[in-house]
Amino acid sequence: MRVFWSVVLSVLLLAAHPVEAAKGQYFEALYDVPVMPGLEELPDQAMLFDKPDGRIASVVAASKTLGETDIRHFYEDTLSQMGWKKYKLNQYVRGADRLSLEFVKRPPMTIVHFTLEPARP
Repeated sequence: MRVFWSVVLSVLLLAAHPVEAAKGQYFEALYDVPVMPGLEELPDQAMLFDKPDGRIASVVAASKTLGETDIRHFYEDTLSQMGWKKYKLNQYVRGADRLSLEFVKRPPMTIVHFTLEPARP
């Protein structure tokens, strides 16, 4: 139920306050992860925590024109060029960090939750 309300809130925020995803733009809370052209970050959904054993960050982005496959391929290509290694489906590791992507489809929107956390052995 919590995910449902999060998605509803995300869609409403996107409709009310769209943010253009310019080429070369990075997420506010994930400053080393680029925003794919066509995705719009929902800055009100971002969270960032710094802990002694690493940071935890979460951002949400959405698109009315891009599908999950396009988004997944973009991040597979882009993240590998930035030193991230694919760990599992929609999960990447780099050093002590793990980045996970979770897709939610709410037609006509594709919503992506990006979560960065310390990698667990």
